[in-house]
Amino acid sequence: MKIRLYFFLFFVGIQTLFAQDPVLTQFYAAPVLVNPSFAGSVGDARIAVGYRDQWNGSNYKFSTTYISTDNWFEGINSGLGFSIVNQKETLTSYNFTEAKVSYAYHLKISEAITFFPGISFGVGTKHFNFQNLILGDQISLFDGSLNPVSNDPFLEKDRVSFFDVSVGGVLYLENAWIGLSLKHLNKPDISFLNDEPLPLPVLYSVHGGYQFRLNKGNPDGVLPFESFLFLTLNYMNQDTSNRLDLGAEINISQFYAGVLASAQTYKLVSGSDTLLSVNPLFGVRFNNFKIGFSYDFPVSDIGNIAGTSEINLQYVFRKTTKNGRVRIWQVKN
Repeated sequence: MKIRLYFFLFFVGIQTLFAQDPVLTQFYAAPVLVNPSFAGSVGDARIAVGYRDQWNGSNYKFSTTYISTDNWFEGINSGLGFSIVNQKETLTSYNFTEAKVSYAYHLKISEAITFFPGISFGVGTKHFNFQNLILGDQISLFDGSLNPVSNDPFLEKDRVSFFDVSVGGVLYLENAWIGLSLKHLNKPDISFLNDEPLPLPVLYSVHGGYQFRLNKGNPDGVLPFESFLFLTLNYMNQDTSNRLDLGAEINISQFYAGVLASAQTYKLVSGSDTLLSVNPLFGVRFNNFKIGFSYDFPVSDIGNIAGTSEINLQYVFRKTTKNGRVRIWQVKN
């Protein structure tokens, strides 16, 4: 069924809407997507896959699928990573795919402090199905009949490809980490109109975490030895959009559970809500395998149409380094 003309402005503005990068509730489950400096950060080979289904139960659905892998190479004291992200939307058949290669150098400042500068290069493409649009020049002003052919410049192309560059850095302490990433430094053109460029704005992200050991090494304690409390944050800003994710997670043996809150630090629309959603999560580990699930419960007026579910799987090919120990500065993986 054709989409009527009054939806046209929505499609014009949607270019800017989809300029935003994939947003994940469990952002630490695929760290290479957050910051190229996380490549090789676990000290071993790692692979992560995930799926995010946004606005469940509504007619307007938006999904994100990703796969990422990274490894640390002791011979060059560096980490390398590769990732693919795909996003799909049902209303306009919007489809976005980007593949990236990441590199991070591991600089040991002291026994307790390590710094990872990183860079990534990517190639992306996005596509709309404009066949469902009825544009103004297709409607006859005399009898209201429809012309199946349009000469509107909006239909000049339905696919855009671009080259992308991002940089970042992560500072590891014994029980904490903090990172900064800048994506789209080259501001690639993502416009569907040949004569109207639309540079992709730089996305700034600050992220960090802190680990508390709940069992202070007491084998007779109430909690198992592998019991931790993690505090995490991720702040993103791109053009006029912003988002802050804060959360806490408890790990007891192979099980973990927690909650995150998503908010906007400044409001684009007067009277809109600061708190966007509350996002409980839980998961389990089996040796080197980990699976996690989260669900975003919207609390803002905009998000009340439905919630968002997210599942991720991660596997780490554990091995010891040449000095006989796993890297202690990997706080969260």
